[in-house]
Amino acid sequence: MANETEQFNDRLNRIENVRRRNRGGMGFVVHPDGVVTSIGKPSSRLRFGFPLKGLILGFIVAVAVKSYLMWAVGSEVYSLQVESMLTGQAFEQLAAMVLMPDAISLWMVDRYDAIYAFVQAGLAAGEPA
Repeated sequence: MANETEQFNDRLNRIENVRRRNRGGMGFVVHPDGVVTSIGKPSSRLRFGFPLKGLILGFIVAVAVKSYLMWAVGSEVYSLQVESMLTGQAFEQLAAMVLMPDAISLWMVDRYDAIYAFVQAGLAAGEPA
């Protein structure tokens, strides 16, 4: 019976250690007088309530898509379409402000040109003469 109790307590200790590790080392103790005190040190990792990674990923995808559109239809046509959206409804004006060409998008358009030239050179080199 004592052996089973020791095994049970060992198992409880292992579970508590795993839970403590998952909490970043934080745990708590409730004293007989009802006072709760923390044990361990808090995790040094910052935790945000807002999904910052998702926001950054969404920004990167939006810039990549906007740059591809600028590259595919041409900068002049794209700029004319954005300017025509500026005279539309409130939602179109908001979309036009987001879709306006900026420095990052123009830089990405140049990268798309370089990638396209590289792919075309590779395809030309692979064709039989």
